[in-house]
Amino acid sequence: MFRCDCYPNHEICKNKNTCEFWIPLNQKLKQLNQQISYELNTLESLNQRKRDYFKILSEIQQERYTEIIAIDRRLKRVPKKNARGEPILNPEDVQVGLDFNVISKEITDTETIIHELKIRENNILKILKKRAKKYE
Repeated sequence: MFRCDCYPNHEICKNKNTCEFWIPLNQKLKQLNQQISYELNTLESLNQRKRDYFKILSEIQQERYTEIIAIDRRLKRVPKKNARGEPILNPEDVQVGLDFNVISKEITDTETIIHELKIRENNILKILKKRAKKYE
């Protein structure tokens, strides 16, 4: 994306004909902005799931999901069971959908989509700037 000299205060912009913040949005650019916004929200959600994964993994490693029971008159630490009755050994045993490989792949895919959308947005802005220069 182009940066104008007035960045970040565009209220005092002297380049209103060429500044991308003053160029009126056309329909394609509006649609791209909506898609980018949607993908950024998706990326934030995926990053939150990744943070949750590491938080729960840390708790599992700190043995917060274990309990002490007596087996053959000895106390042993064993994993607690989740709602499905399975032992908690991985973060996805605690919360559904916390498979690190799947989350990482989705983050990579979403970042690729955002990158492609930004390239398309940049191309449209270049065209609009060329058109704006004609009217200077």
